[in-house]
Amino acid sequence: MKLSAVFFLIICNTLAVVAQSQSGWSQKLNEVKFESQTGDESVLGIDPGLRYSNHQHLGSNFRLFYNRNTLKTKNIRIVNQNSSQEIARGKGDFFWGNARIEFAEGETVKLSRKKNQNGYAIIGPYGELFKIENQAISPVKTYGEKDFLSQAFFVFDWMKKTQKPQQDVLLVYNTFNSSW
Repeated sequence: MKLSAVFFLIICNTLAVVAQSQSGWSQKLNEVKFESQTGDESVLGIDPGLRYSNHQHLGSNFRLFYNRNTLKTKNIRIVNQNSSQEIARGKGDFFWGNARIEFAEGETVKLSRKKNQNGYAIIGPYGELFKIENQAISPVKTYGEKDFLSQAFFVFDWMKKTQKPQQDVLLVYNTFNSSW
Protein backbone atom coordinates (compact mmCIF):
# COMPACT_ATOMS: atom_id res chain seq x y z
CA MET A 1 0.00 0.00 0.00
CA LYS A 2 2.76 2.43 0.96
CA LEU A 3 4.78 1.48 -2.11
CA SER A 4 1.86 2.25 -4.43
CA ALA A 5 1.27 5.63 -2.70
CA VAL A 6 4.96 6.57 -3.12
CA PHE A 7 4.87 5.47 -6.76
CA PHE A 8 1.72 7.56 -7.32
CA LEU A 9 3.39 10.68 -5.78
CA ILE A 10 6.49 10.23 -7.97
CA ILE A 11 4.35 10.06 -11.12
CA CYS A 12 2.31 13.14 -10.05
CA ASN A 13 5.47 15.15 -9.36
CA THR A 14 6.98 14.16 -12.71
CA LEU A 15 3.83 15.22 -14.55
CA ALA A 16 3.70 18.52 -12.67
CA VAL A 17 7.30 19.34 -13.56
CA VAL A 18 6.73 18.53 -17.24
CA ALA A 19 3.47 20.50 -17.35
CA GLN A 20 5.10 23.63 -15.88
CA SER A 21 8.20 23.56 -18.07
CA GLN A 22 6.27 24.34 -21.27
CA SER A 23 5.51 28.04 -21.52
CA GLY A 24 3.95 28.47 -24.94
CA TRP A 25 1.60 31.36 -24.21
CA SER A 26 1.67 34.67 -25.98
CA GLN A 27 -0.35 37.85 -25.73
CA LYS A 28 -2.43 39.13 -28.63
CA LEU A 29 -1.28 42.63 -29.61
CA ASN A 30 -3.29 45.26 -31.46
CA GLU A 31 -1.51 45.86 -34.75
CA VAL A 32 -0.90 49.17 -36.49
CA LYS A 33 0.68 48.89 -39.96
CA PHE A 34 2.49 51.75 -41.65
CA GLU A 35 5.11 52.19 -44.37
CA SER A 36 8.41 53.99 -44.49
CA GLN A 37 9.22 56.23 -47.44
CA THR A 38 11.24 53.42 -49.04
CA GLY A 39 8.07 51.30 -49.16
CA ASP A 40 9.07 48.91 -46.38
CA GLU A 41 6.10 47.89 -44.25
CA SER A 42 6.37 47.97 -40.47
CA VAL A 43 4.08 46.55 -37.85
CA LEU A 44 3.55 48.23 -34.51
CA GLY A 45 1.98 45.74 -32.08
CA ILE A 46 0.47 47.58 -29.12
CA ASP A 47 -0.25 45.84 -25.83
CA PRO A 48 -4.00 45.82 -24.98
CA GLY A 49 -3.12 47.43 -21.63
CA LEU A 50 -1.22 50.19 -23.52
CA ARG A 51 1.96 49.58 -21.51
CA TYR A 52 4.37 48.80 -24.36
CA SER A 53 4.61 48.37 -28.09
CA ASN A 54 6.59 45.95 -30.26
CA HIS A 55 7.91 47.42 -33.49
CA GLN A 56 8.97 45.05 -36.29
CA HIS A 57 10.93 46.56 -39.16
CA LEU A 58 13.24 44.83 -41.65
CA GLY A 59 13.80 41.78 -39.47
CA SER A 60 14.51 43.78 -36.32
CA ASN A 61 12.25 43.75 -33.28
CA PHE A 62 12.11 46.72 -30.94
CA ARG A 63 10.16 47.30 -27.74
CA LEU A 64 8.93 50.86 -27.17
CA PHE A 65 7.70 51.91 -23.74
CA TYR A 66 7.77 54.54 -21.01
CA ASN A 67 9.91 53.65 -18.01
CA ARG A 68 7.63 53.18 -14.98
CA ASN A 69 4.71 53.91 -17.31
CA THR A 70 5.14 57.66 -16.75
CA LEU A 71 4.33 59.81 -19.80
CA LYS A 72 7.39 62.05 -19.74
CA THR A 73 10.03 62.54 -22.41
CA LYS A 74 12.82 61.50 -20.04
CA ASN A 75 11.13 58.10 -19.56
CA ILE A 76 11.16 57.11 -23.25
CA ARG A 77 12.87 53.74 -23.78
CA ILE A 78 13.57 51.77 -26.97
CA VAL A 79 15.01 48.27 -26.52
CA ASN A 80 16.25 45.83 -29.18
CA GLN A 81 14.32 42.61 -28.52
CA ASN A 82 16.87 40.39 -30.27
CA SER A 83 19.83 41.44 -28.11
CA SER A 84 17.94 42.83 -25.05
CA GLN A 85 20.04 46.00 -25.30
CA GLU A 86 18.65 49.47 -24.70
CA ILE A 87 19.28 51.37 -27.91
CA ALA A 88 17.63 54.71 -27.06
CA ARG A 89 16.31 56.73 -24.17
CA GLY A 90 14.62 60.06 -23.80
CA LYS A 91 16.17 63.08 -22.15
CA GLY A 92 14.95 66.57 -21.28
CA ASP A 93 11.47 67.99 -21.64
CA PHE A 94 9.40 69.82 -24.26
CA PHE A 95 8.62 72.59 -21.75
CA TRP A 96 12.28 73.56 -21.34
CA GLY A 97 13.03 73.09 -25.04
CA ASN A 98 15.69 70.42 -24.55
CA ALA A 99 13.67 67.28 -25.41
CA ARG A 100 15.69 64.67 -27.26
CA ILE A 101 16.09 60.96 -27.86
CA GLU A 102 19.66 59.76 -27.38
CA PHE A 103 20.68 56.57 -29.14
CA ALA A 104 23.37 54.20 -27.82
CA GLU A 105 25.63 54.88 -30.83
CA GLY A 106 25.82 58.53 -29.77
CA GLU A 107 23.34 60.02 -32.24
CA THR A 108 20.83 62.45 -30.77
CA VAL A 109 17.43 63.33 -32.25
CA LYS A 110 16.49 66.77 -30.90
CA LEU A 111 12.75 67.33 -30.61
CA SER A 112 10.44 70.30 -30.30
CA ARG A 113 6.64 70.51 -30.22
CA LYS A 114 4.74 72.97 -32.37
CA LYS A 115 1.09 73.27 -31.29
CA ASN A 116 -1.82 74.44 -33.42
CA GLN A 117 -5.60 74.59 -33.08
CA ASN A 118 -6.36 71.03 -34.16
CA GLY A 119 -3.24 69.15 -33.17
CA TYR A 120 0.51 69.44 -32.96
CA ALA A 121 3.71 68.48 -34.74
CA ILE A 122 6.90 66.99 -33.33
CA ILE A 123 9.83 68.61 -35.10
CA GLY A 124 13.03 66.60 -35.44
CA PRO A 125 16.42 67.52 -36.88
CA TYR A 126 15.26 67.13 -40.52
CA GLY A 127 11.79 68.67 -40.22
CA GLU A 128 8.47 67.24 -39.09
CA LEU A 129 8.84 63.85 -37.47
CA PHE A 130 5.26 63.25 -36.35
CA LYS A 131 2.12 65.25 -37.06
CA ILE A 132 -1.38 65.33 -35.62
CA GLU A 133 -3.72 67.22 -37.91
CA ASN A 134 -7.48 67.58 -37.30
CA GLN A 135 -7.15 65.16 -34.38
CA ALA A 136 -5.70 62.36 -36.58
CA ILE A 137 -2.19 61.15 -37.46
CA SER A 138 -0.91 62.57 -40.75
CA PRO A 139 1.80 60.84 -42.80
CA VAL A 140 5.26 62.41 -42.50
CA LYS A 141 8.43 61.57 -44.42
CA THR A 142 11.38 60.22 -42.39
CA TYR A 143 15.00 60.21 -43.52
CA GLY A 144 16.70 57.50 -41.48
CA GLU A 145 16.19 54.56 -39.14
CA LYS A 146 16.56 56.74 -36.04
CA ASP A 147 13.85 59.10 -37.30
CA PHE A 148 11.64 56.14 -38.18
CA LEU A 149 12.04 54.62 -34.68
CA SER A 150 11.29 58.01 -33.12
CA GLN A 151 8.21 58.35 -35.31
CA ALA A 152 7.04 54.86 -34.30
CA PHE A 153 7.43 55.83 -30.65
CA PHE A 154 5.22 58.90 -31.11
CA VAL A 155 2.58 56.76 -32.86
CA PHE A 156 2.59 54.56 -29.75
CA ASP A 157 2.46 57.70 -27.57
CA TRP A 158 -0.57 59.01 -29.48
CA MET A 159 -2.37 55.68 -29.10
CA LYS A 160 -1.57 55.62 -25.38
CA LYS A 161 -2.88 59.16 -24.87
CA THR A 162 -6.08 58.75 -26.88
CA GLN A 163 -7.13 55.16 -26.10
CA LYS A 164 -8.22 53.40 -22.94
CA PRO A 165 -7.35 49.79 -22.08
CA GLN A 166 -10.01 47.28 -23.02
CA GLN A 167 -12.43 46.28 -20.28
CA ASP A 168 -11.24 42.67 -20.26
CA VAL A 169 -7.62 43.76 -19.53
CA LEU A 170 -6.72 43.66 -15.86
CA LEU A 171 -4.09 46.20 -14.80
CA VAL A 172 -2.37 45.50 -11.50
CA TYR A 173 -0.75 48.39 -9.67
CA ASN A 174 1.62 47.55 -6.85
CA THR A 175 2.06 50.22 -4.21
CA PHE A 176 4.54 50.16 -1.41
CA ASN A 177 3.69 51.87 1.84
CA SER A 178 6.93 53.02 3.43
CA SER A 179 5.32 54.62 6.48
CA TRP A 180 6.38 51.79 8.79
